[in-house]
Amino acid sequence: AAVIVSSQVDAFAAEPFKGNPAAVCLLEEEGASATVDDRWMQSVAAEFNLSETAFLARDSSGAAGAAPRFHLRWFTPVTEVDLCGHATLASAHFLFTTVLPEHGKLEFMTRSGILTAKKVPAPGSTGVPGEEQGKLFIELDFPMIGFLECNEMLSIPETLNGAPIVSVHKSATDGDLIVELSSGKEVVDILPSIDEIKNLACRGLIVTGPAPAGSGYDFFTRFFCPKFGIDEDPVTGSIHCVLAPYWGRKLGKQKLTAFQASPRGGTLYLQLDDANQRVQIQGEALTVMDGTLLA
Repeated sequence: AAVIVSSQVDAFAAEPFKGNPAAVCLLEEEGASATVDDRWMQSVAAEFNLSETAFLARDSSGAAGAAPRFHLRWFTPVTEVDLCGHATLASAHFLFTTVLPEHGKLEFMTRSGILTAKKVPAPGSTGVPGEEQGKLFIELDFPMIGFLECNEMLSIPETLNGAPIVSVHKSATDGDLIVELSSGKEVVDILPSIDEIKNLACRGLIVTGPAPAGSGYDFFTRFFCPKFGIDEDPVTGSIHCVLAPYWGRKLGKQKLTAFQASPRGGTLYLQLDDANQRVQIQGEALTVMDGTLLA
């Protein structure tokens, strides 16, 4: 049986045990192993029991001299998903640190098209990529997602606990609800009623608000997705594909710094590319475990 290398990476984290943990599994060439099918991947993701497990397989069809390209799929403990930011950051970190340290850019073939990851200087620095105190910052290039006004009645009284709602919008692709509160503190203070959130018609609930003055951040967010087996996601790259244009328009900014105010917490550096309808998401990650899959 083939030995499959795996790694556990904390994404959008500057120190261990923060950010969002993801498992990353490096498979042989696409389709090379008979045991590696969708059912097996879902079983492995359930075994890791993290918000996401990523599966990588090298694609050999690329042109010589082009950026290395990998097939990338993402599974929660219960289902495969179309887009996942933190497990993409974790995958890029794993490849840049262990498999392809000499490369500065990677491409991933995914359900959401081709996504790129590249080494970048730390945000706000003038230095060379990855040179600041040995820190490796990675920029992901993701599709921008639109949002629509939502007039549905929102019944989550226990979750909101009296916090006033500024507005409710809906993500145009996956139908997540975006509930804006009047302050980041209200976002931090929410004690979610998971049953209440499960009963909503949407996939997941995004609660967001302006960051406190002087915090260094533009907005705070939390994300609850119990339908996908994730009561609260520690840090979610993909929801920032819609939050970046949402807050960018509100605040009149192209560059934003976001904090996901989950118990583990995480920082995302965002840049809007309106012309190409893309969002660049920067963050750092740390490997906390390396191992091999035996099953």
